[in-house]
Amino acid sequence: VKQVGADLEVHVDTGIMSGADVVASVALGARFTMVGRAYLYGLMAGGADGVDRMFQIVTEQISRTMRLLGVSSLEELEPQHVTQLQRLTART
Repeated sequence: VKQVGADLEVHVDTGIMSGADVVASVALGARFTMVGRAYLYGLMAGGADGVDRMFQIVTEQISRTMRLLGVSSLEELEPQHVTQLQRLTART
């Protein structure tokens, strides 16, 4: 995201499974994220009601994560709000 700056709008469309993933993506510069897999899990588990519940859960997770980070709006999120754990990075 840093390399393209304002020249390109970034969307994240993979690996989004929680509200924390949405917050991290936005903090790193994504304009928006897609939640296809979580949407499908909700659909399979409970039809339209399951999808509604999935969105409630993700919305609650986004709000909770933002409160824990001390921000009250998505616009306040910045890359320093995201920490990459060393144990999860590829070894070089």
